[in-house]
Amino acid sequence: MIWTRVSTDRDTVPVEWIVARDEGLRDVLSLGEATAIAERDHTVHVDVDGLEPGETYYYRFRAAGDSSPVGRTRTLRSEPDHLRFATCSCAKFNAGYFNAYARIAERDDLDFLLHLGDYIYEAGNVPAKGQTPGADIGRPFEPLGECRTLDEYRTRYRQYRRDPDVQSLHLAMPIIPLLDDHELADGAWAGGSDAHDPAEHGPWEQRREDAFRARSEWLPVRPPDPADPSRVFRQISVGDLADLFLLDIRSRRDRPALEPEMSEPGRSMLGREQREWLLSGLDSSAAHWRLIATPSVFVCTWGERPRELLRTAMLKLKLMDEDGEGPDEDQWDGYPAERSVLLERFGAVDDVVLLSADIHISLASEVGKEGSPPAAVEITSPSLTSQNLDEKLGVGQRDEVVLSSEEAIVAALDHILWCELASHGYVVCNLDRERFRAEWWHVDGVLEPLPGERCAAAFEVRRGDPRLEPVNV
Repeated sequence: MIWTRVSTDRDTVPVEWIVARDEGLRDVLSLGEATAIAERDHTVHVDVDGLEPGETYYYRFRAAGDSSPVGRTRTLRSEPDHLRFATCSCAKFNAGYFNAYARIAERDDLDFLLHLGDYIYEAGNVPAKGQTPGADIGRPFEPLGECRTLDEYRTRYRQYRRDPDVQSLHLAMPIIPLLDDHELADGAWAGGSDAHDPAEHGPWEQRREDAFRARSEWLPVRPPDPADPSRVFRQISVGDLADLFLLDIRSRRDRPALEPEMSEPGRSMLGREQREWLLSGLDSSAAHWRLIATPSVFVCTWGERPRELLRTAMLKLKLMDEDGEGPDEDQWDGYPAERSVLLERFGAVDDVVLLSADIHISLASEVGKEGSPPAAVEITSPSLTSQNLDEKLGVGQRDEVVLSSEEAIVAALDHILWCELASHGYVVCNLDRERFRAEWWHVDGVLEPLPGERCAAAFEVRRGDPRLEPVNV
């Protein structure tokens, strides 16, 4: 799927496109004409056919006498012996520069980027209650207020897609995007959102429809079900190497709730249709690896009666409920019955790797029921720009309170093998038929454009043994 957008006031504009095997666009594979129409905000999607598996292609658009830059994309190999991709999440425009996008775009060793959600933030420049203010760096949101209408969501996507690092990313590689709550509204669930008051903001159903529509216009996504624009969950198979299950844990879930409602057996993060699809897909998968992309963290992130330092870190990072008495109801911790069902299935099918994000920190975790051997492993990506512990506390990135908090989390939660609470970046995942390796890459900062990055940690898991082993970097 190749994509562009025409900036115009005309109702319709013809758009020429070309796909070639070389960057100079001389070895032409396919070409044609599409139409940018006002009804779709002048965005253009071309679903190119006739491509060979495992190849790199280049493409360009022309409209109204102007040409786009030349983009590069890749197709998945049909029978691969290895796969390499990046994961990222939480791109809050007014919190920082997208330096991690720039570093991802510079790499030529990735098959694709798996974006785990919060591609945009719908929030206003003045944060709502409970939200962290943006950084004072001259990057205010457009529009300034919270996005609630189709035009406002479109305006926010336009702002993001004008960012040079976002453009570099999309010019360099294909992207597989998931949905998190900020593409809709903070704390979104099937019937509403924490941030949406129908009496003040109008029907939730209309806002939800507008948010999904803008997302479908502005991202290069092939809809899993054209008859259902809200359908995000889907499976991507990469030969017999890996089955990738992409989850929607926001738009179909039951409303987050505290105990005792939290532990009711029928409550669902996925909804019945998606849960049955996932369980059936896991049972029928014959791949070497089952990769489950879930926008928010699956493993338990809180502990009972935490000591003061740990309690402060958990509250600031929303790893526990704001009253400090239990788990955060917005994550998988808030849906324990359904998580238990999934854990049973992970142990039965073997070789499951969970890919998560949303909590703005880096985690390497083993996943299983308390007192039992692990059933899977989990790789949690840091945020691209959204505030980490140091920024929320107003301290230095490697301040003593940050270092002590990291030590406290690993000590209190023995299923978390490593954590880093104060850096932004992304994860590179590299797998073959016998091992899965994850590398956490952290950028030097986000408050200004910076070129540096470092590999902060790496872990591997071998097929048949769901335990993470640290690797020297």
